[in-house]
Amino acid sequence: MAEAGARPVSGKSPKASPLSRSSAPGGFQRVISQKVQLKNTVTDADGDKSTLTFEVWTADASGNPVTKVNLTDANPYGVLVSPYVASGSTATVDVPAGKLSLNKNYVFHTNAFDGSLYETTWSPWAKFRVEMPVDLTLPTPDYTAPDPSSLNTPPDFYQTKPLGSSSTLTASPLKAGEQCGKKDKRGRQVCFGKQLSKDKAPKKVARAMANAEATAGVEWCNTDFSSILATRFTECDVRTVPVIIRTDGVPDAIAYFMFLRMLQLDGQNSFTEHLTIEPAQQIPMDFAEIDMSINQHLCQGSCTPVEPDDSAWTDKTWWTPGDMHSTSVTTPYTWDASTPDQKYLFKPDIQIDANILPSDGKIRPFMTGYQWSLDYSGDTKDLDQIRCDTTTAGPGTGCVFVNHAPTYSFNAKAFPQAAAHGWLIQKAVPNHPGSVQDRTPLYYMGDSAQNTRSRNRICPTGWAATNGDASALVDASDTLNCDEFAFASTYNSGGMSSAEGGLNPALLPGGTTPTGAACVNTYAKKSSTLVHLYSLNGTDPAFTEVCGRSAISGMHNQESMGNHFATFMRDNRIMDRDAYWLDTRMDDGGTCTYGIGGGQPVICKLTAR
Repeated sequence: MAEAGARPVSGKSPKASPLSRSSAPGGFQRVISQKVQLKNTVTDADGDKSTLTFEVWTADASGNPVTKVNLTDANPYGVLVSPYVASGSTATVDVPAGKLSLNKNYVFHTNAFDGSLYETTWSPWAKFRVEMPVDLTLPTPDYTAPDPSSLNTPPDFYQTKPLGSSSTLTASPLKAGEQCGKKDKRGRQVCFGKQLSKDKAPKKVARAMANAEATAGVEWCNTDFSSILATRFTECDVRTVPVIIRTDGVPDAIAYFMFLRMLQLDGQNSFTEHLTIEPAQQIPMDFAEIDMSINQHLCQGSCTPVEPDDSAWTDKTWWTPGDMHSTSVTTPYTWDASTPDQKYLFKPDIQIDANILPSDGKIRPFMTGYQWSLDYSGDTKDLDQIRCDTTTAGPGTGCVFVNHAPTYSFNAKAFPQAAAHGWLIQKAVPNHPGSVQDRTPLYYMGDSAQNTRSRNRICPTGWAATNGDASALVDASDTLNCDEFAFASTYNSGGMSSAEGGLNPALLPGGTTPTGAACVNTYAKKSSTLVHLYSLNGTDPAFTEVCGRSAISGMHNQESMGNHFATFMRDNRIMDRDAYWLDTRMDDGGTCTYGIGGGQPVICKLTAR
């Protein structure tokens, strides 16, 4: 039997809560809420009820106490005292808001009191740090910052087809290869070789751009390098192609030409091709003359090329040894836009004829030809596929390069809360929705009813008001909104089930209906002078989620999209299943405390572009 008057004793394992599944570096308990509780067990040998006194200190990286923290002004010692609890129970105190800083090391210990006797020692120190799984410090908004242009997507070689589309207009199922004329009686033959990759092409002789007029205003489309690039309205394909004379398969002579074809979708029922031909190097002495001409242009359906005559070329179309001149020709195409609410796919093509006269001059010229569609490089054969439409997708009728994905840009300077949320989900979850760096596009979903279903699953009524913080609001007229990403108007939305065609349904373990509870949950809150984006109190994201929802300013949420996004849609003639990228225009500048991914916290200071 215990003796009367026994002193109470603190437990040996004090804890801070709520705790993360993993510890912070140095063995610190990771508390994942700004509502911090401290707790420890207490026992009294004679069964008396007891309190615990909690004392907190800042700590160094090893967990050594540095400076005592004043937790309350209710007593001169700045400590918190728990209510009386039964022997063997856990005593708990709530640390008042603002007393502890985020991302800082602390230690605490306890001392017991049973109403008459104090514990003669303190409990062991417990190491902890208040570290939200998400803590993004946002820049101060600049509401005068203009919206980025909806037509600012840089050219790209990456082919991004609409969701579920197929290559229905690929010109040839054959692999790219040489295009040769017939052999003569001596076994001689002329071929256009397969286009050369940039690293294997001969170094081009430097000179002033002779074809600058043909590609005026499109500075990235020139013959200084071999490549294929496109925007939503311009496609440029530059090739280095050898012209080879062979006898019994052995090359006798090779000349290298640069072919440039630029397609511009510059009209409501028309578009234009600019073709430039020039030698990459001086024509060798093995050739007496190389003469080229257009055989014909090809297109589908009502797409009709208006063939230019020989006088349309800017210079002569034949070359002799030492010659380096450049020549260009423009070919317009028209298509029938008379039937409303239609869309068409076109893939313009060109056949070039060549007469090659060897320098021996003893035989008639060799004849061969080159067809553009039979010599694509890599997986870019459909980058020049054009979709024209007479729908309401854009202003009037028009055309786009349907396999180029345009980029929607947030106005991050004006509305950093929405931009930071998009940045977080793009960076921290494995499907990286809308990230051009990760080549994971968003796909527009045009069904308004499905949009509503998806949004209601991720953002049920009242969620933002219940979980948000009014300090994030701009003014008295602002209200808290639930911002979901990926957007409800995409097939990437976490609220769209697989049965409905969704790519990333947000499901809890064992669940079958998408829910925002399975997303990374955050909220915006002002701390000191700046707004932060924090993980929702009590949540512990694994960063394996497929979506995010955040309680933020309604102004930031709505103005980051609204008319700006509608303009982007119209300007780029976006239709159901079309791909596009999202540029959040946010940067961390290398400020993140932890590497993004692997379940680690995301603690960064963001800046807006």
